[in-house]
Amino acid sequence: MNTPADNAFLDTLCRDAGAVAWGVAPAGPVEEADRGVYDAWIASGNHGCMQYMERYHDVRFDPRQLLEGARSIIVCAFSYRRSDHNPWISDYALGGDYHTVLRECLAPVAAAIERRCGGATRVCVDSAPLRERYWAERAGVGRCGLSGKLLVPGAGSEIFLAEILTTAAIAPTSPLDNELCTRCGRCVQSCPAGALDGSGRVDARRCLSCLTVEWRGPLPVATDLHGRLAGCDVCSRVCPLSQGPATSLPGLQPRAEILAMTPARALALTRGTFKSTFTGTALMRLRLDGLRRNASLCKSDDQ
Repeated sequence: MNTPADNAFLDTLCRDAGAVAWGVAPAGPVEEADRGVYDAWIASGNHGCMQYMERYHDVRFDPRQLLEGARSIIVCAFSYRRSDHNPWISDYALGGDYHTVLRECLAPVAAAIERRCGGATRVCVDSAPLRERYWAERAGVGRCGLSGKLLVPGAGSEIFLAEILTTAAIAPTSPLDNELCTRCGRCVQSCPAGALDGSGRVDARRCLSCLTVEWRGPLPVATDLHGRLAGCDVCSRVCPLSQGPATSLPGLQPRAEILAMTPARALALTRGTFKSTFTGTALMRLRLDGLRRNASLCKSDDQ
């Protein structure tokens, strides 16, 4: 006979998997008001080169289409905060590919839920068309701030989100009833490219995280990468809520060769050395041509 999952059971599973926070939301359609906000953001072109965000609307607005019979969404937040940094590469990209690492972390959690509750599960890590921050807010994992990022109590915004869809009916956790963002405006004022509009919306056409990793081919004329090879951490670094210990997940620990990467070294990479350096990391998505393109624009900062 299947046994319902209680908070203590889920807390042990998720914390043992490395999550700094977790919550549960009932699976169902995204609220109409939030759909309107998303559609307006897309219509205004704020998604930039990420054209995939225009697709799979039906799935994006109803996660039950990702798993037939889904009744609950378990949202987990994993910190990627670290004490050692590379000034040209975002902290999230210094270690193993978070897609793979978090799937491996949550696979035993999903299996334990199936054993305890019965039914089916599906683990989602970023690549599925799921409104992650929306469901994280609904599950009480955090609240979005002026940077557009989810803020998690005790962890800030240097987090990855991952979800387990399940056909089991699990008691939902409550959304946070208090704002976390202090509206200090540091993220808006400090964004090097002016990608934040001060209301929580991000213009991906300006965002350095998007331009350095998602853009294919030559960047628009006069693009200033502000010394970034891949990604950008400024809005998270200046946020007063960014706090807590560095991530302890082995798969996310920084690789020495990526910590030491500079624009000059990036320009000197061959296809073979690029592959040996970045295989198994999120920066394989950037490809060697993209890394060289960015490095050529940052070369003067490496002199």
